[in-house]
Amino acid sequence: MNTRNIPPHDSYAAFLARLDAATASLSTRAGSLDRALTAVSLLLGPYQSAVRKWERRRVHVSEQLARHSGTPQTYTALSELHDVAVKMESMLRARTLRVTEKLSVIQGRRDAIDKSLLELEVSRVKLNSSRMLSQDRENLSRAFSELAGSTGAAATIPDLGLRSDLKEAREAVILAEALMEVKGY
Repeated sequence: MNTRNIPPHDSYAAFLARLDAATASLSTRAGSLDRALTAVSLLLGPYQSAVRKWERRRVHVSEQLARHSGTPQTYTALSELHDVAVKMESMLRARTLRVTEKLSVIQGRRDAIDKSLLELEVSRVKLNSSRMLSQDRENLSRAFSELAGSTGAAATIPDLGLRSDLKEAREAVILAEALMEVKGY
């Protein structure tokens, strides 16, 4: 069986496939969170507007109560309006706070996904660089082996300088790859 014609196993492909799968999964989640973020954001404006309106009503009714000089029935009606304004303002503030908290949670998740997507992209770039270095090293080794094992007229006149240069090139590639691994690239 001739092993020269069989391409070497690409161990990088499986890792790149996993990175791609993780990226696709996170991108789908990011899209869902973006839609949720938009929907929840649309709720916040009306709640904040309603809080301001009820706050103005409460202040206005408070002023009316403070200046009241009319009948007891009018004062009672104004007191009831004030109570309703206080309750509505409080209820709407609580809802606004819940919506704001929900937005914060969604944004936090979205930020975490963005961070992970960036880390995946950096890993993909590093892995592709390492893959290219490995392929270059294999090609260089193959060329060196073919030159070292060649027969015929070229073998009778050895080119020791070429062998030395190829060996140095091969060592340089190996050292560069080792440096990248040590540095975490």
